[in-house]
This record gives sequence, structure tokens and C-alpha cells, in this order.
Amino acid sequence: MFSVPFNLYKKKEKVNGHLCCTHEEFLVYVNDELRETIRYDEYDEYACEQLVGCSMMVARKDDVTKKYICSFTQDSFIAFAEVAKIVNHYLTTGIFVEKSGIDEPKCPKCHLPLDGYAECPYCSSKLRVFTKLFKRLAPYKLPFAAAVLCTILAELVNVITPYINRILVDDYVIPAQEATGDYSIGWSGFAILCCALLGSVLISTILDFVNMKASRHVALNLGQDLRQDVFNKTLDLSMSSISKKTAGELISRVSNDANKIQSFITDYGKDAIIRILSLIIVSIIIFIMNWKLALLAILPIPFVIFIVDRIHNTINMHFRRSWRFSNEHSKLLHDALNGIRVVKSCGTEEQEIEKYRVASSKWAKAAGDAEIVWNLVWPIMDFVLTFGNYFILFFGSKMILGVMPSWGTMTLGELTQFTSYVSMLYMPLRWLMRLPRTFSDVSVSASKVFEILEEQTDVRDSKDCIDLDIKGDIEFDHVYFGYKVYNPVLKDVTCKIEQGKMIGIVGHSGVGKSTMINLILRLYDVTQGSVKIDGVDIRNISQQSLRSQVGVVLQETYLFEGSVLDNIRYAKPDATFEEIIQASKVAHAHEFITKLPDGYNTKVGNKGHTLSGGERQRIAIARAILHDPKIIILDEATASLDTETEKQIQEGLNELCKGRTTIAIAHRLSTLSNADRLIVLDKGRLAEMGTHDELMRKKNVYYSLVMAQRKTTKMKKADIGAAADVKVNA
Repeated sequence: MFSVPFNLYKKKEKVNGHLCCTHEEFLVYVNDELRETIRYDEYDEYACEQLVGCSMMVARKDDVTKKYICSFTQDSFIAFAEVAKIVNHYLTTGIFVEKSGIDEPKCPKCHLPLDGYAECPYCSSKLRVFTKLFKRLAPYKLPFAAAVLCTILAELVNVITPYINRILVDDYVIPAQEATGDYSIGWSGFAILCCALLGSVLISTILDFVNMKASRHVALNLGQDLRQDVFNKTLDLSMSSISKKTAGELISRVSNDANKIQSFITDYGKDAIIRILSLIIVSIIIFIMNWKLALLAILPIPFVIFIVDRIHNTINMHFRRSWRFSNEHSKLLHDALNGIRVVKSCGTEEQEIEKYRVASSKWAKAAGDAEIVWNLVWPIMDFVLTFGNYFILFFGSKMILGVMPSWGTMTLGELTQFTSYVSMLYMPLRWLMRLPRTFSDVSVSASKVFEILEEQTDVRDSKDCIDLDIKGDIEFDHVYFGYKVYNPVLKDVTCKIEQGKMIGIVGHSGVGKSTMINLILRLYDVTQGSVKIDGVDIRNISQQSLRSQVGVVLQETYLFEGSVLDNIRYAKPDATFEEIIQASKVAHAHEFITKLPDGYNTKVGNKGHTLSGGERQRIAIARAILHDPKIIILDEATASLDTETEKQIQEGLNELCKGRTTIAIAHRLSTLSNADRLIVLDKGRLAEMGTHDELMRKKNVYYSLVMAQRKTTKMKKADIGAAADVKVNA
């Protein structure tokens, strides 16, 4: 299932080792020789121990027996720690997790790393990607058909033009009556042929115009649909899926990749059909005219196809590398602009400029390398293809002069017509020769777009989900949850939260407090057990119904671009101005809002940078109050406020919380002392539950937390007092 390399044995011997994991046992290979086999169930637990200069993986039993398995340098510690967690999970549950991300997934065909792709970029079918793309043309089949029809008609007009030129040359430029000495030209016929040529140009122009309009209509609408679908699907993905991708990467897929696909449809979509059709028609014509010269015309084509086939994967690799660096560039740009305050406060502008310069240089170099490879190969292919023209001119001239009787004779007009058709034959061939470059570039973008569109979200509504009118009873029933299934954050949590009660969740950082809130909101699904609201498993409640009745004030306050009014109204778009003011007053935000330059219409700037942290948090609380939820979740809702403002807001929150189920997380335990009940988490488990007084009397985990915090508070006060004395003395 897994094979993780290690480079030390017996903690000092340098080796080429591999720890291989099957469904039942470890296989320890040293220098390609099987040294040891260890069944998982022979021991109780597997772990990695960090030593000085290296680490080792061990097996433990009965807290006494410890067996050495292998050693490795520190850079491999995480991979072996993941293996240990997987095996421990197997010993606990009997389930062997096959997808862990501890090793780079590899293509089963070529065994190259997938490098974050869902499918191998080298072995996956490009035809399948483009088939999916063209299926999306179905809503626009009429304008697309019109574009194709116009292109076909334009090609037919172009096919007729060389025939008219032939008549002009043979019947008028070189008169047929040379033998009689009559060189007079039939001006009426000549004028008709000239008008026919002008008419063909005019018809081609009209057809090209209609073709362009129809193609543009299809491309713009298809691009808009793709962008909208990717955006919709991104918002529909679960938090676990979104957390694996950066915001910059998702923005790149919505805008850059969709735009590339749109351009491809405009410039190449229908042309692929027309060029191939033109190739077939022109080939038939030249073989009918003279099959010997036709063979000379197509003689270079196999050599060109061979070159194209040989360079296809190379070009594809360069364009995928260019896409990856472009993506990294977008991520860096997004992070730098979003974290501009941190950049400036840390004085790391030069560092960010240098990082951006390096990322931009890598992208430019990768894109340049791709173009260099193509521009080195393209002239060679074009030169080889041109040999066909030389062959035709050489042998065609001899046929005109009659020095090759076995090949037959040919007039100058026929040679002109034939060379025109050969040029028309080479035109789609040159277009097709460029396809490896275009396909390589666009197929990367198309595959990344479809990767988002086809991703299955792990949190989705069941077929028989219901819209529940929530009352507020919440129950955790033997809940296990881990962001990785074999590494649970919450372990066997069972508790009930009654309707209308205020519950506080406390514990050290990382014990699972915010995770409990995420599970109530169903941002993630539990690994085992269930979370119920009013006796109904939340997996059977529609997500829209659930979240529309839960109000949240998170620790990290986020304000959208727009006015204060827009941000408060976000929770209830149809709210009246009076309702917004009332919510602001309850949140103690009305007073500072009215002092802003434009009051409620004041623009908050990017992420609310024009407001203080406390002001942003009060707006977020007003937004939650306006939401009028059945369940209220406060995740450090007053963390950025001073003590006086916190007391004022707490009064408003107390009014809001009457008759509603409230769940609050706060590191300042004093703010939760009036909660109806406190849930105390320790190492992912429910350590104890009760009121503040009950838990203090037990002198267990909660008591230790309170005492530690009081001690810290006293130390801070002592430091402040000492600083004040120093200032006075000075």
C-alpha cells in the first residue's frame, strides 16, 4: 500500500532502505534485501521518536516492550509519522486507509508523480478532455452550426477560385488561338470572370463576418458559463476540498483558464472540423487532376507527422510547467495583496518584491522555454512541408514543356490551378501542425477546469433531506472526527445542549472547540457517530435550511467590499433600514457608525481596513443579530474589544440570546462564568460538563484552566504595576 524510503539502519548505518506497508504487515528492506517482517497486530502502538540528528520508528507493547524498526533523517519524519497514524488507526478500527497523501500519488501507467493533478498529464486522453468541452456547446448549437456552415461555404468559394484563375490563364492570358495568330481577347468573357472573382471575394467576406459574429457569440457565452459553473461549484465544495487549494489557484481557474478555453473555441473550435474537411476535399481534387503530382505533394507529410508525434510530449510538458509557475505566481500575488498589512507592519516589502520577482522570472522562463522549443521545431516542419511545392513546380514545368511524355502534358493554367490547390492543402496541414502547441496549452486549462467541475464534494445534501424549522436542541452522539480520518480531533464526544440554554466550550488550544462548531454548521461531516438537531441527524437536513437558522460570529471577522450597511444587511438582504439600526444598537455599533464620514453608507475598504478590530467585530455581531437565528454561535466574538465595550455588547448579546440556543467559545473563562453549562474538552475528549461552580468544586481540568489563567492575569497586572513605578520614578 505504501513504500517509504529510509536512509539509516541501526541509527548509524547508511543504507538504501524501504519500509513497505501491506494490509497486514511491515516489510523492512535494506539495500534491496528483505531484513524483517513485522505483523501490525504483534504490537499495541507504532510511533516515531525524534532523536538528535535523526529519528526512528518504533513499535510498543504493554508500555514496556519497544522494538526498533528503522531510522531516518529528520526530513522524512512527517511521512513516517503518517504511516504510524495509519497503522494505529487500523489497529483501533480494522480499517486500513488507502488514501493518505503521505506519498506523492503516481500514475499507474507511467509511474510519474501526478504533481497535484487528478489524472496523469502525460497519459490522460486529451481527446476526452476536448470531448467534454465540445459537449458544453449544446446550448449554442444553432449559432455554432451557423459558424460551421459559413466556414464550409467560404471554403467552397475558395475551392472554386483556382478554377476561375485557370480559365483566365489558359483562355485569356495565353489565348488558345495562337496557331491562327488571332490574339484578340473576349472582353465580355474576361469581364464576367473578373466579376466572378470579385463576387467570390465579396461572398467570402460576408461569410467570414457572419462566421466571426456567430463564433464570438458562442465563445463569449461558453466562457461566461464556464466561469459561472466553476464559481458555483467552488462555493458548493466542502471546506476540506477548498482548504486543499489556495484562493489564488481558484481565482486562476475561474478567470485565466476559462478565458483560454473561450479563446480556443473562438479561434480553433469550429476550425478543427473545417480544416479536416478542407483537407479531404482538396486531396480528392488534386488526385483527380493528376495523381502523380498529388503523390509528390503529400510526400513530405509523413515526415512532418513523425516530427509532430516526437515533440508532442515535450511541448506538453513545457506548457504544463508554464501553467504550474503561472499558478504559483497567482498564489503569491494574492497572498501578498491580501496580507499587505502584515507585509508593511513587518517591513518585508523587499522580501515580497524579491519573492515576486523570482516567481515571475520562473513563469517567464518556463513560458519562454515552451516558445523556444516550438519555434525551433516549427521552421523545420514548415521547411520539410515546402519540398512538396518544389517537386510540383519542377515536374509540372517539364509536363508543360512536354519533356516527360510518360507523365502526360499540362497547361500553364492547369499548373496554376494545381499549385493553388496544393497551397490550400498545406494551409490546413500547417494549421494542424500547430495543434500540439495549442492543444498542450489549452488542455492544461481545460483539465484543471473540469477537475473542479467534476469534483465530488464530501458534504452534500441527501436525496430525502428536509427543511427543518429548528427549535434548538443539539446532541453529539459518540462523535469522532478528524481532518484526516486516522488522526481524530474529537474522540467519542457525547453531550446534549438543551434549547434556549447558553453553553460555553472551553479547553486548551487545539482540543477541538472550533471543530465542534464546524460540525454543527456541517462544514464537515463526522467520521463516526452523529450530530442531531431537534432529534434529526443534520445530514438529513438541507444545508441551506440548517445554516439559514444559525447565526455565527467567528473569531476572524470578515467584512466584504462595500458599505457598512451592505455588510450588516448581508445576513438578511431584504431587511429594512430600521431593522439594521436596531441590530446595530443591540451590538453597540450604532454610536460609532453614526460618527463615520458617511454613516451607514461609509465604505469599509478591503476587508474593512478603515475600521478598528473592535468596530469590525461589532458590525459582525450586528450582522448575526439581524440574521435572527435559532442557534447562535460565538467564536471569540468579543476577543478584539476592550473590557468596557465587551460588557456593553455582552448586555446586548444577553438580550439576543433569550429563548435561543447559544454556544460560545472564549479563552477568557470569566466571560463564560454565567453560562448555563460548560463543556470542557481535553485532548479531543469530553473531560467534564457542568456549571462554573460545579466544575470548580471538582478541581479537575476546568479548575486547572481557571487557576492557570488567574495566575497569568496576576503576573500581567504585576508587570503593568512595575512598569508604572518605573515610569513614575523616571
